Amino acid sequence: MTIEERRCPANHPCPAARICPVGAISQKGFGLPVINDELCVKCVRYCPMGAIRE
Repeated sequence: MTIEERRCPANHPCPAARICPVGAISQKGFGLPVINDELCVKCVRYCPMGAIRE
């Protein structure tokens, strides 16, 4: 899984990280979110900006 930087504003808490059912998305401050591929269950639909891609 990857995050497209140009689609992710990264100036606010990541909404997908807040609702990720397995805690696979983390974010330090308002930086670009990071996805732990080992935990990820590929629920990309949770990103309202469509920035998460397989």
